[in-house]
Amino acid sequence: MTRPLRTGRCSGTQGASSCRLPDVQREAALANRFGCGGPKGDDRGPTGRYVYPTDPSWGPHAQADIRQVRAEVASGALRLSIQMNEITRSWSPALGFDHVMLTAFIELPDEPGGATVMPLQRGTLPEGMRWHRRLRVGGWSNALFSHEGASATSEGRAIAPAAALRVDAATHTIHLTLPASALGQRASLKGARVWINTWDWDGGYRALFSQPRSHSFGDGGGDAQGPLWMDQVGPLTLP
Repeated sequence: MTRPLRTGRCSGTQGASSCRLPDVQREAALANRFGCGGPKGDDRGPTGRYVYPTDPSWGPHAQADIRQVRAEVASGALRLSIQMNEITRSWSPALGFDHVMLTAFIELPDEPGGATVMPLQRGTLPEGMRWHRRLRVGGWSNALFSHEGASATSEGRAIAPAAALRVDAATHTIHLTLPASALGQRASLKGARVWINTWDWDGGYRALFSQPRSHSFGDGGGDAQGPLWMDQVGPLTLP
């Protein structure tokens, strides 16, 4: 008999922050206490001044704005349902959404080692988190990596399979399911932590300039040396 998924949801109006996902029995009572999804319009990067590229296919749609994250676990597998402000398909993406790259970092429970660096994104993970798996998903790529060999300029060791992907355009939600085999074949993921961020990809994470360009993000007049993310959620601690 299949064991029901244990579910937790993070959303709210306090902005992105760390939280512990509630057990399914407590979800209805506690869901709105967590500020993990963030309010509409908090997609401004770590400095609060990042802006979208100037091409009209970007900004009005705010494709990098995460509105809500839901996590479900069962028998060592993990499903992440990430609701975005809007899903667009103006570039005919092979995987069903464009103008955003989702990057999810997963810290496995009781696993030694791990990395703090965010490969290619010019930053480190928050709150002392160390990742053992990193999932990078966009309109044309779906790749999973181990922390082994990862650095500021290297994504680490590729792992197969990556996530099963389903896009629900009606609700602007991207569903990502990682099988237990991709996460060390654990009986439980209790205590695992997940941190998710958004940017976009064009042969690499798109460039950041002091001022935005047609297909490059802007730093609102800043030095454009900060981490490459527009919105973020977590770290989420799985029950």
